[in-house]
Amino acid sequence: MLNFISSNPLVNPRTMKFPSLASLFRNAATVFKRFPTLFVLVVFATALACFLMGEPSIDTRLEKKLWQLLATCDLLLTLGLATDLFAETRAYAGIRKWALRAAAIILCGLLYAVLDPALYHTDVVRLGLFIFAFHQLVSFAPFIKRGNSSDFWHFNKALFLRFLTAVLYSASLYAGLAVAVFGTEELFNLDLPSEVYGQLFTVVAIGFNTLFFLAGVPTETTQMATSYPKGLKIFTQYVLIPLMTIYLAILLVYEVKILIDWEMPKGIVATLLLGYAVFGMLSLLLVWPIKDDEGNRWVKLFSTSFYLTLMPLIVLLALAVYQRVSYYGFTEERHILLVLTLWLAAIMVYFFWCRDGYIQLIPISLTLLALLSTFGPQSATDVSRHSQQRRLAGALNATEGTDDRQSIVTYLLETHGLQSLQTFTQTNLDSLDKEITEANADLPLYRISWLKRDTIFALLDIPPSGMAEGRHLAILREGRDVIPVRGYDYSYRIEPYSTDSASLTVGQSNIRIAVQRDSSLAVKVEMENSSTVVFDLVPLVDEIYQASKNGQLTKKESDGSRLLYPAERMEFQQENTRFAITLLIEQINGDFLAPHETSGREIYIAGYLLFREK
Repeated sequence: MLNFISSNPLVNPRTMKFPSLASLFRNAATVFKRFPTLFVLVVFATALACFLMGEPSIDTRLEKKLWQLLATCDLLLTLGLATDLFAETRAYAGIRKWALRAAAIILCGLLYAVLDPALYHTDVVRLGLFIFAFHQLVSFAPFIKRGNSSDFWHFNKALFLRFLTAVLYSASLYAGLAVAVFGTEELFNLDLPSEVYGQLFTVVAIGFNTLFFLAGVPTETTQMATSYPKGLKIFTQYVLIPLMTIYLAILLVYEVKILIDWEMPKGIVATLLLGYAVFGMLSLLLVWPIKDDEGNRWVKLFSTSFYLTLMPLIVLLALAVYQRVSYYGFTEERHILLVLTLWLAAIMVYFFWCRDGYIQLIPISLTLLALLSTFGPQSATDVSRHSQQRRLAGALNATEGTDDRQSIVTYLLETHGLQSLQTFTQTNLDSLDKEITEANADLPLYRISWLKRDTIFALLDIPPSGMAEGRHLAILREGRDVIPVRGYDYSYRIEPYSTDSASLTVGQSNIRIAVQRDSSLAVKVEMENSSTVVFDLVPLVDEIYQASKNGQLTKKESDGSRLLYPAERMEFQQENTRFAITLLIEQINGDFLAPHETSGREIYIAGYLLFREK
């Protein structure tokens, strides 16, 4: 019988049974004894994920950092497992084993401190590369400078089967528990929060599933040869190879088409080709132990045909990568695609000439390439940033190509941060970045990003996409640090990227405030049993556009990216039977278009509505 959390992953699945609670706790204790840090980590990650799935009322930035912490737990889980397996094969104990565990914890802690995926897309890519590399590391960590290809294959077969078993058990457990919770709600008329199902999934997927998998990690990594599972052979012959054939047919027909039409390949071809390569590599690895057995000549035939068909497809992939890079420069994704193209070519040549090659080379080389792509001058981050900076330098000096300027600046800002544009302006962008972030700390991160984008567009004099005539400006009211409030009873803050309308109570009146940001730019104050007050801002926007065109705007001394406008021109007064209302604009930024181009305009304002009761 296979226990619920068993250390033997090779037991016949037909004998699997759910165990008693006593068996569950005994095997959980075994996991804790073998992998103490990983056990504690899984419990912590499960609790953290349950907390986050409960939609807690916490600061958005803190919530994003907690999600990053959860991703870092995944990093530590795989790296910690790899270091524990490495220590076991070396018979490390005591201080040496705990030193390796401490090193893994410190490394993941540093990555948590250095990376900020909530702000920079390049850190999302880096995090993904580290997760991929550490998962690959688990597969060969016990075989570093020892073991053979047969032991390596059988060890990873055990991990693969254990993973599939864990997924099957977890899916069955979650389905049963979810139905039980639903039935309890219906039978006893309970009103449980919807987050319960997400939290239940978290407990099963992170807690149970991971501990179940860890319990099945083989304790021996040598002399593991067992009978070849017939199911793997069937899966390869009747699932993977047919899928490969479909991919191959599509790609070969498309290759003939581009030769006939004499055109460059489309970018989507890279996805199909990588899918073909992944299925092919997986198929070859799954049938590797039986490649020399009698009656399995099809394996050698399949291996030869795979590498021969891969040759022209790699050329096709190289052309697709070259086209995208030559037109649009490097991004992190294109850098990774280029590295994978070169890796595929090298692996193809190696295994075509060395049929009994060192199969550990596949995960080892992928791990090294992934780690090299994270930091350093050869990394995806550095190569991409420098490539786009060169493109922007050329676009800024060109008389045309504003679309390129806008997209490049947006990419650099969102992927590498405002500091990546420092070479194009004398303004200290590091200080500006901090100022914008601190001044708008109450806004969501994406709105702060928009403000930074507006600011850098204005600083580099780059209009947003679609502006035939006009500029993207950030205008400040002179003396905005002082707000005159004498004679007023109430005030309401208008945020630049808030919702378009808000309902509130001012004194004894129910009021609805609406902000129109399109061509009919206006602020409306509607109230019951009284006339609507409308502040038409179109004349002000046209006035600022003309002043900008005539070079009559003054730059703010501490921040040359924003411009000042007279305070009296940014103040408007209206009244109805209940209130005298003043609109005091602090900042107005967006697309300042020529009057005949207003259909594409978006203007954002920040300021105050001041109310005085009559």
